[in-house]
Amino acid sequence: MPPPPEPNPSDAAAVVLAYGESPFLAGCLASLSRQTRPVRLIVATSTPSEAIARAAAQAGAELIVNPVRAGIAADWNFALAATDARFVTLAHQDDLYFPAFAQRTLEAFAAHPDAVLCFTGYQEIDDEGAPKSSRVSRAKHLIEAASLGRATRVAGPRLRAYLSFGNPLPCSSVTFDRAKLPDFRFTDAYASNLDWEAWWRLYAEGHVFARARERLVGRRHNRLTATSGLIRDGVRLKEDRDMFRRLWPVPFGDALALIYRAGYH
Repeated sequence: MPPPPEPNPSDAAAVVLAYGESPFLAGCLASLSRQTRPVRLIVATSTPSEAIARAAAQAGAELIVNPVRAGIAADWNFALAATDARFVTLAHQDDLYFPAFAQRTLEAFAAHPDAVLCFTGYQEIDDEGAPKSSRVSRAKHLIEAASLGRATRVAGPRLRAYLSFGNPLPCSSVTFDRAKLPDFRFTDAYASNLDWEAWWRLYAEGHVFARARERLVGRRHNRLTATSGLIRDGVRLKEDRDMFRRLWPVPFGDALALIYRAGYH
């Protein structure tokens, strides 16, 4: 059987989720503009400002403004619908994308044409973009290695195992095949774990994920990120407990939530 045709790179877009006054937005856009396989570049925001407009213009990115501020899920859903591209990455403004991110992602889709999304590995980075490590990133890499091994097509029990011990799959590393998920939406029932809930829902529906094993996204975690604010407000712990209770019997799920909380800092 001949290999499946590779996805058309002109049909891929990175939509950067911009909000507030992030000092890292320009760097994120610059990293996406240096991809070895170019993608259409868009900035989506519900908090328009001169800084966001200037960063988008400097990167040659289209800027679109969501006129409604209705929370994180609404912003993400707006960004997903912001382009007619088939392959859409929701890029986070605080992160960096290594040059091969788009190329490896599209190659993974070509290798696994039944996949509805593709995710890559990631490397935690500091504010200067240098590699760093934390308890939570080490734990997530361990979960990935133990449950997925060298697999590049992830589904069924393997995917369930990957998603059952926390949220090891950051949304910023994911590219969606909108042709296969035309009606997909993030739920507004969560502010922190809306991506984890989405991956579990797709697993429960029997979908296949493609995986590029290389660490192709540099992820920042500091007091400026939205996740940090949700941790400080106690939202993250509540939502973690709710997700673990969906995946495990209540006593064990609550214990996992407390263990998971220990790695926040």
